[in-house]
Amino acid sequence: MLILARDSRGVTQAQLAGLLSMGQGTLSKYETGVLVAPDEFADEAGRALNYPASFFFQAGQPYGFPPFHYRRRKKLSAKALGKIVAEMNIRRMHVRKFTTSFQLQSNRFIPEIDVDEFQGRTKAPVTIDDLARSLRESWMLPNGPIESVVEIIEENGGIVVPCDFGTDLLDAMSQRVDGLPVLFFINTNAPSDRIRHTLCHELAHMVLHTTAFKGDEEMEREADEFAGAFLLPSDEVRKQLRRFDLPHLANMKAYWKVSMASIAVRAHRLKLISDYQNKMFWIEMGKLGYRKREPNEPPRETPQMLKRMVEFHRKSLGYSDSDLANLLCMTVPEFQRMYAFETVARPSLRLVN
Repeated sequence: MLILARDSRGVTQAQLAGLLSMGQGTLSKYETGVLVAPDEFADEAGRALNYPASFFFQAGQPYGFPPFHYRRRKKLSAKALGKIVAEMNIRRMHVRKFTTSFQLQSNRFIPEIDVDEFQGRTKAPVTIDDLARSLRESWMLPNGPIESVVEIIEENGGIVVPCDFGTDLLDAMSQRVDGLPVLFFINTNAPSDRIRHTLCHELAHMVLHTTAFKGDEEMEREADEFAGAFLLPSDEVRKQLRRFDLPHLANMKAYWKVSMASIAVRAHRLKLISDYQNKMFWIEMGKLGYRKREPNEPPRETPQMLKRMVEFHRKSLGYSDSDLANLLCMTVPEFQRMYAFETVARPSLRLVN
């Protein structure tokens, strides 16, 4: 837990040794278990890293980076990667503690689709669009835009966990761990239109790739294609994409609540636009500065499951913020900052011309 604690603070082994006025070699031996740290060490390390001493005595096994995120992992520095993995592990430990008392109630689940088995039920070759359509049907989603991707995931047994990754190189991560709901960790700093697509991208990994391992590029391509098909069903996109220009894409964005970039990628994949139109679109987006962040983001979707867990402990079990901080092995100010939940904004209706 010592490595987890310092990674979560973005502190290297050498830096922590300096903060504790001790040799790095001694600290390394504490971390690897070669030496047993003295009793007072937990208090000293806790003060240096802003954790109570109880943090270092938690049970549980930290997990590494999911295999299907290898390409994105290469873009991150070792320090940034360590911080993200630590954040995921700590938040997963929180969920496990909450679910000890909070009974999750959902008759639905996030399936793992065996593509070969799915293929056996049909004569035609199975496409990613077929798999996305199948999931929409099994979850009984109506035609048209998905009002809230976060709500759909949580209604079907997942938990969406807002996180501060400290970087814009990663929008979301997902994890399927025994004994817990499927977890989706989202970067709170990412644009809301991009988060919807990224959550569906992560959903694809959980549905398609937790049992069938493929090359990283293939898994990323499939996940991206699945996200587009899940959010933008082909029949409806074909009907609406009567012209391809930014004003019309902006109108479609307001209706579907996905980025113009996602609509363009979907249109190109469905061969509704030419390679030249696609090229000119990206040039125009670059000139306008829209490639990183587009205007007119849809309302941010707010996860509710974690909020319900915290409120259950407060109202039904009589936990104070201090009790909850002790349960999660963190300070009260950090607990209050991490679990300061937003108010859900009511959606507004828009029409597509």
